[in-house]
Order: sequence, then structure tokens, then C-alpha cells
Amino acid sequence: MRDAVSTNLPDIETVSVIVPVYNGEATIRGTIERILGQTVVPEEVIVVDDGSTDGTAAVLASFGSRIRVLRQRNQGPAAARNAGIRASSGQYLAMTDSDCYPEPTWLAQLLSGFDDESVGGTGGIVRGARPTLIGDYLDQIGLLDAAPDASGEIPYVITANACYRRSALLEAGLFDESFRRPGGEEAELGRRVRACGYRFRRVEGAIVGHEHRQDLVGLLRTLATYGEGAARLATLWPEAVIPRPGRRLLRQLAAVRTWRANYLRHRTEVGRRRALCFAMLDYLREPSFLWGYRRGQRLEESRQRHHSLL
Repeated sequence: MRDAVSTNLPDIETVSVIVPVYNGEATIRGTIERILGQTVVPEEVIVVDDGSTDGTAAVLASFGSRIRVLRQRNQGPAAARNAGIRASSGQYLAMTDSDCYPEPTWLAQLLSGFDDESVGGTGGIVRGARPTLIGDYLDQIGLLDAAPDASGEIPYVITANACYRRSALLEAGLFDESFRRPGGEEAELGRRVRACGYRFRRVEGAIVGHEHRQDLVGLLRTLATYGEGAARLATLWPEAVIPRPGRRLLRQLAAVRTWRANYLRHRTEVGRRRALCFAMLDYLREPSFLWGYRRGQRLEESRQRHHSLL
């Protein structure tokens, strides 16, 4: 790793940056340019093309030897990250996505969190790359931020903005490639990393811009996909099961009073018009996730029946 500015970093030998991409022609150039412009320059930038069918390959080729490109058939982001991890050499492995734009000090900030051996990974803040209604809402709720659980601990980090200690990943194992779509694979890996005795740390100064979903349908589909991933997680870790998801879904849809309470809370922060929209998004967020969870449960049941017949 070549330190381009004076930073208060722990004694770090090398850091690799890994970016999975699938049909990211519109955004991947901006992602790579910002990674190459970091104040702490990574030893290597590995981009894994997960079977793209658009012009992604041409964009990647334009960077020449400044990046290393791996190509594979489409297997999902977990498998793409694993391919990058296996090909990497860094002591620390930073990750972001092909629609993310890290700020110049992003890598330095993530690395600053590894100030003792118990830290297995660090994560930061994800904010909308451009102002939109839905993007502002996602920023307000911190959907993609490294967030504490009820105990105050960070259970896992979001790979749009994350860095792992290589030794922690090797000890815990890599991403579970049975997660073919985004959602659940980060939490599952986080459980294994913590089971090995490591912890995660949130670094407020590690910030990336993200091309948030720009419309309601896209947001709800994303939330349903996260719910589907949560069902897969529950299959692997039974303590993560959501009890009676169907009943919870019906309760959420009937929770009109909750909508009103959310509206009043948002109104003090963003004004009436946005508060109405934010409260509606609050109202739809949990049912979308639970609907995806129920869909995921059915997929898991079908998978188990298929395996039982083999």
C-alpha cells in the first residue's frame, strides 16, 4: 500500500479493493475512478465481472493495467466477491459496489478502524449520490449503514462500504455462495466472523455515495429481495427465524396508527409534504420485507424438498 498523504493508520502492510459488477456500464467508471483517486492508494483493485451482457467489459478494459479484471459466469455478488478475495493479496480487503462512489478518504477511514486485533471488519456510511425523495428517505433511515443491534454491537458490515481483516475472513470462511441475490449474505458472514471472536466497528468518516433506487417499485423490490435473503439466513441460522411472518405482515398492513405516528415524527424534521411521503414509505417498508421473507421461505421449502428427492 502506498500512502499518498499523512494518515494516522495502524501498521498496515497491504490493502486490496474488490468490486463485483453485473451490467454496471452506466456507473462502474465512476466507481473505479474514485477508488484510484483515494488518499491511500490500494495495492490492487480487483473488479469481478459477474457475467455482464452490456458494455461493462469495454469500460473495464479502458483502465488497462491500473485494475485487475476477473470474469465469470453470472453467479451472484457473494460468489463474485469470493472470486476477488481468492485472487487478492492484501492483508486487508476493502469492498464496495459498482454503483457506489467512495469519497477520497474512504479507504483511509476504513483502515483507521483496525486499531486492535479484535476488529475483524469496519464499515461506514452510505448516502445517496444525488438528491431524490426516495434517496433522502433511505439516507434518513440509514438502510445501508453499518448499524448497531439491540445490544449496541455492530453485527455485520454492508459490502457497499466495508473492509475486512483477511485473517478474519480466512478463519470464518468466505461469503456463502448459496445467496445468489443481494441480501442476507453479509449478515450470515458476520455471524461467523463474530463467532471466531472478532468484532465489527462503524467508522463515521468512511462515506460512499450510492445510486439509490429512484422509484417506489424499485425500492419495494429491493426490500423484498432483502426479505428473501433473510429467509435463507434463517435456514442456516435457526435463531434468526422471524416468527409468524404472515401474521406480522397482516398486522403491519393494518397499522394505520403507526403511519400517523411516523408522519408526526417526520414532520418535525422534513416538513409536511415530505413527512407524508416518508410515513408512507415507513408503512410499506416492513410489509415488503416480510412479503419477500415469506417468498423466501417457500423457496427454501422447495429447495429442501428437491434435496430430499436426490
